[in-house]
Amino acid sequence: MFRRIMAILDGTPTGTRGQSLVELTLTLPVLLVMLLGLAEIGWYANNYLTLLDVVREAGRFGATRDPTLWADGEELNYSRLDCEEISTVYDKLPFENNSTPLGPTSDYGYSDRGERPIGFYDGVACSVIRNMAPLVFDDEEDDIAVSIFSFVIVDKGTSSADLRIVGRYPARANECEGDDTHDPFDWRGGTDRDPPNGSGNDSDEFSTLWEADWDNVRGYVFRGNHTMDYGASQECIGSEFSTDAIQEMLNFEGNADRERRMEQASPYGLVLVEIFWSHNQLLGLPWFNLGPLDEAQVIHVWAFFPVSAAEPDIEGY
Repeated sequence: MFRRIMAILDGTPTGTRGQSLVELTLTLPVLLVMLLGLAEIGWYANNYLTLLDVVREAGRFGATRDPTLWADGEELNYSRLDCEEISTVYDKLPFENNSTPLGPTSDYGYSDRGERPIGFYDGVACSVIRNMAPLVFDDEEDDIAVSIFSFVIVDKGTSSADLRIVGRYPARANECEGDDTHDPFDWRGGTDRDPPNGSGNDSDEFSTLWEADWDNVRGYVFRGNHTMDYGASQECIGSEFSTDAIQEMLNFEGNADRERRMEQASPYGLVLVEIFWSHNQLLGLPWFNLGPLDEAQVIHVWAFFPVSAAEPDIEGY
């Protein structure tokens, strides 16, 4: 009792309360920022995982369809950049009543060539639109790109076995000047590793789908909002991946088990689906405008799926 009276006279309890108030004043803002940061990180992670599920579902959709039924050049048709089959209407969702074509400018060769039933590429893109709720696709910010690859295994069974992409579709939208090194259909290249006899003289393109001009459109592009500047006279739109980059991925470069994997590989086709989605903060607080939580951050997700219909039919490689 005596000690308690002395403590009261000495002011110890009051001092303790004052110290606690100061500590609370200093730590509460830090704890609040941490809590808000966790909320933003959770929001970003939720959106990322949602888009990852969506892009995988779109890839599965494409895996069961036949891209060879797509008419050449239809990827540049404004009427194939929507999700309905009504002339003069360009809606990606029901009841938008949009009478203005949406998509890349005519500088890239786009024009309105008439309505068609939904096919392979627009079907894959519309699968993304249908499945991404509650997320919203912004026609002014977001984008979708769809590409098909056909590949063969050159010199299979030898130490120099090489996976070679022999086609990238759509055929009129498959390369970027300044990033791609060649048209995917001119796959021989004229080097000593090329078939049939390693002579290095076989530099001709194997397909009438080859063209000398640069497309600067890579893949079926839904809106053309994702642009890439490789120092050429025109920016490129569409897929982030060059044909060489995809070929390097598929070749197991640097993998100690590469030779065995190449022995098991077979000619086949792949569909690549990419989503570019503009992420916005949940709370919009300015001090989180750094790193992945930045208001200007674009979430890029992609997925590969096998497509048997895109398997190449080439002899003598």
